[in-house]
Amino acid sequence: MPLTQNGHTNYLVLEYKGEEYQRFYHLIKHLFNTLNIEHYHIYQGKDKEKIQVFIEVDHLPLHEADARLLEISDALKQKLTKKWKCLPSASLPSAYNIITLPYKEFQV
Repeated sequence: MPLTQNGHTNYLVLEYKGEEYQRFYHLIKHLFNTLNIEHYHIYQGKDKEKIQVFIEVDHLPLHEADARLLEISDALKQKLTKKWKCLPSASLPSAYNIITLPYKEFQV
């Protein structure tokens, strides 16, 4: 699924794949509460160690999306080894700013 259209996006996505997926889930919940991010969804991939976090944004330019994702990623790095990727990214061509559709909603 493409994430960008005409240099804008409606979703910021964090994709985590690692053994500490439950810790990542709880860190996301706490961090988003701290940053007042209310509109997001957390899904699990076919592999239980893969988590996708979709943050709803309203027609955000790609450079602003990059800045917000960097802020979130930097905050996560203080507590957890980086095993996630952030999309969309201004450093990637639009053909690479894509994600696989989620498998199911994450359940603790």
